[in-house]
Amino acid sequence: MTEAPLTIGMPTSTFLPALGGVEIGLHNIASRLSARGHAPIILAPARNVLALREQRDQLPYKLAAFPPKMMTLIHHWPDLGTRFISAWLAWFDRRHAIDAWHGTVGFPTGVGLIRHATGKRPHLVRCAGDDIQVAPEIGYGMRLDPRVDRLVRQWLPRADILVAITESVAQEYAKLGVPPERIRRIPNGVDLDRFGMSADRADIRRRHGIPEDAFLFLAVGRNHPKKGYTDLLRATRILGERSAAGFAVAIAGAATNELVSDAQNLGISEQVHLLGALGQASADGDLKLPGDDLVSLYRAADAFVFPSHIETFGIALVEAMAAGLPIITTDGPGCRDIIENGTWGEMVPVGDTSALASAMHQMMDEPDRRRTRIEQSRERAGAFSWDRIVDQYVEVYRDTMAMNR
Repeated sequence: MTEAPLTIGMPTSTFLPALGGVEIGLHNIASRLSARGHAPIILAPARNVLALREQRDQLPYKLAAFPPKMMTLIHHWPDLGTRFISAWLAWFDRRHAIDAWHGTVGFPTGVGLIRHATGKRPHLVRCAGDDIQVAPEIGYGMRLDPRVDRLVRQWLPRADILVAITESVAQEYAKLGVPPERIRRIPNGVDLDRFGMSADRADIRRRHGIPEDAFLFLAVGRNHPKKGYTDLLRATRILGERSAAGFAVAIAGAATNELVSDAQNLGISEQVHLLGALGQASADGDLKLPGDDLVSLYRAADAFVFPSHIETFGIALVEAMAAGLPIITTDGPGCRDIIENGTWGEMVPVGDTSALASAMHQMMDEPDRRRTRIEQSRERAGAFSWDRIVDQYVEVYRDTMAMNR
């Protein structure tokens, strides 16, 4: 018997046109739910919805706006702000007959959703990064604010289900006292077909000013202290001292231009290509994210290097695997989860620039090892198919509905 389609409310505190893993992931989940006949409704901040006004016709799901200035209210008064979210979601729930709720980002939308739904409405919450993880040494984490930490500790354990995108996130939930049966492990996903498409490597490199014959290491992600890009630049200098082979390092992400002076001071400007933010949606009537420019850049690289100190997931790692790139990353939370402590890629200690340079050198100089890692990447990427992941979400929606009967 065919199961009835669901109306799914999907509140989030961040959305397109921002192009992080959270935003792209939520777009892809909602798109695939819609393709299966469900009716997802993404509820996003008013500023995001306004910025998408010219693209709304391309979205295969409904988009609704939270009241204006809501995020400003939350910034100043976190408790009052999440109470406001709760009240507004209750109104939206009655108006749209939501079957199940899917909250993205533990604070503020997750806390607000749980305040509304606990004990009466089916719901899950998926934490996404600095809403659950904390790294005081780099000033990372919303919960460094004791007001936010108190609300997260008070409300997240009351959720019907908390979705952990990696084992590191599941451990953070456990620290809050969430029982194991309330934690579901569902990773982020990737479009295997798009990342597996062929590309004109020479043309792509020419467009970005990258030598066609250089061994190209690619890193993807916004410039933030947690990403470890200063470690990568120092490792690049060490690699240049150790190897006479021609190589290049490309870093694609928002604010990477701020690394120009660092590269100059290290004397590696010729090897390093800072490409800025890529991945804008393909303008062909079908809103594909990430965009073709970023997907093609993956296909033009020879290896992927991800020196991050901490991630909830690290979607760029999975995108690189889907593109058939061998992986070099760290033993930081999130990174080690994706490569399973070195099973699916080279793993070095966080912040160890010498070890990072050695792993890069080895990737260049040992073609047999590189081919093995390429095959492992392709195999590992299969675990992150969007179809498989959306199946798991639908199962959780129905489980939460059964819990609230």
